[in-house]
Amino acid sequence: MKKNYATIKMIAEDLNLSTSTVSRVINKHPDVSQETRRRVLKKIEELGYVRNATATLMRNNVSTTIGVIFEAEYDPFFSEILQGIEKGISKYNYRMILINTKLRSAEARSAVNMLLEHRVGGIIIVPSNPEISYAKDLVKRQFPVVVIGRDYKELDVDEVFTDDYHGGELAGEYLVSRGATRLLMINSRDSGSASSEREKGFVKIAEDKKVYYEVINDRVTDYDNTFKIVRSIFSESIPFDGIFCFNDTRAFAAINALRSIDESLLRKISVIGYDDIIFSSIFSPKLTSIRIDKDMEGFEAVKLLDQRIRGVRKSVKREVLNVSLVIRET
Repeated sequence: MKKNYATIKMIAEDLNLSTSTVSRVINKHPDVSQETRRRVLKKIEELGYVRNATATLMRNNVSTTIGVIFEAEYDPFFSEILQGIEKGISKYNYRMILINTKLRSAEARSAVNMLLEHRVGGIIIVPSNPEISYAKDLVKRQFPVVVIGRDYKELDVDEVFTDDYHGGELAGEYLVSRGATRLLMINSRDSGSASSEREKGFVKIAEDKKVYYEVINDRVTDYDNTFKIVRSIFSESIPFDGIFCFNDTRAFAAINALRSIDESLLRKISVIGYDDIIFSSIFSPKLTSIRIDKDMEGFEAVKLLDQRIRGVRKSVKREVLNVSLVIRET
C-alpha cells in the first residue's frame, strides 16, 4: 500500500504561501514573521509532515547514514560496543544500517555492496576474522572506513583498538601474584592482532617471572569447545594452577569445566578472562578480567568516521585505548 506523506508543497498550498517560505520555517531561518511561522508549524503538526532526509541527501550529496558490519555470532562483547556506536551516532547526528555477517566472509562482501547501494557515508567494521580483504577496495578508493578491535597493519585504515599487549601482561602478572607457577593460556588462533598481542604480553611476564607456561591456540573459540579442552586437561591431574582465557566467555567455560570435575578446583586454580563483559560481575564466582572500554571504542569509531566523512582529516589515525585489571573472585 502506498504511503502518502505530507510535502512542503501541500503545506504551502493549504496556507496560500510559497514553498520557499515554508522551507525557511522548516530550516529555522530568521527572516520569517512570527505569525507566518506559527501558521506553518501548526499545519506541519496537523499534516504530520516529516522532513525527507533522502531528498536532502540527493541535494547536498552528503550522507547522514553510516553502515556498521559485525562479524560475530551473538556475544555480549559486541552488544556493548554497539551501545558506544549508538552514542556516537546520536552525538554526530547520523543514522545507522547494522548488518551481522556471523563470521561468513562472503556475506561481508555482500554487506559492503548493500551498504554502498544505500549510499552510506562511511562504514564501521567490527571484525572477528584475522583477514578483511573486502575492506581493501574501500580503502583503495579512499572510502571512509573505521575498524574496531583489531590492528590491520597492512591496511591504511583508521582503527580503534586496545593495548592488548599490556592486557596480556596484566593477566600474567595477576596469575603470578596469586601464587600460580604453572600457567595456561587458552587463546584464539583466528583473532588476528588481539590474540597475538595478548599472547606476547602474557609470555613476556611468564618468562620474566621464570614460571612454566603453555599456550593453546584454538581455532574453535566457542564456549562448548573451551569446556571440552579444560575438562580434558584437568580430568586426571592438575597440571596448571593459573588459566588466562582469550575472552570472558571462554573463562566462564573454563570455570564451569573445573566445577564439573571437582568444585574444590576453583580454590586451587586462578582464572582470568578478557573484555570484562557485563556478565563477568554477576557470574558465580565473579570473574576477574581485563577491562576494555567497549563503549569508548564504539564512540571513538564514530568520531573518526565523522572526521573522514566531513573531510576534516585525511591522515590515517590508529587510536589505542588503555586496558585495566578488574579483580573479583577468581
